[in-house]
Amino acid sequence: MYPVIDKFLSFPTPVILVIAVLLWSAIAVFINLVIVPILCGSDGKKLGKFEAEVTSQIALAFGLLISFNAVWIWDRGERVHAAVIDEASALITVLDDCENLSDPAQAKEIRQTVAEYTRNLIEKEWPLLTGPPFSITRSREIIKLRDLAKKSGDSDMIEGIKSAEKAREVRIRDGMAYMSPSRWGVVFMLAILLLISIGALHGESPRGRKLALTLVTLAVAFCFAVLLVHARPFVGQMAIRPTELQAVFVRAQATP
Repeated sequence: MYPVIDKFLSFPTPVILVIAVLLWSAIAVFINLVIVPILCGSDGKKLGKFEAEVTSQIALAFGLLISFNAVWIWDRGERVHAAVIDEASALITVLDDCENLSDPAQAKEIRQTVAEYTRNLIEKEWPLLTGPPFSITRSREIIKLRDLAKKSGDSDMIEGIKSAEKAREVRIRDGMAYMSPSRWGVVFMLAILLLISIGALHGESPRGRKLALTLVTLAVAFCFAVLLVHARPFVGQMAIRPTELQAVFVRAQATP
């Protein structure tokens, strides 16, 4: 299931938007041609009076729930991006502190280990973030880096490595989290109820019903497209890139 979802989310943003519009347009057409005539009759008078307050309440529930989901997605994205920055900053601290060591050979070994570690994060670990969740384990390079920091006796360097590990855990744990299917399902069903309610509200006016369904359908499709584009922090055109870690790698290699 994960590969299928991620394959879809990896499409360009315009493609995802078009697919969302086509999907909801098909649902709206079905509601207009099948559901509304069943509820309201061919002349639109079978259902009788339909209060606009019903549509307003459904629209309110849809708006609230899709907002909650959007907040979760964007808050998660910001938290993951902040973790990447924190991770890079902590490694920069390690590089800064190793320059003050009295033993040049030890400082060089720490810089080389930081370079190896960041290369492993960029080239090996980062591609895995686009797949299904995996267990968080310490790499050989970070274990070596911890041992070197302990040997140096530099407390700031030791804390920097601990901070980098904590930030990495947040990046992986939160970055690979999926929003539960039940949350998507509830919002999806509310959107369908909203379209049915719009159709029933304008049951006696075919032209007005088509216009109302068109506008609401576009609004719903745009909402879902935005959520889908940001659904996975490391997948798609809006994916977080290891830019900060690449800067750390360059510095670790460039420092003599």
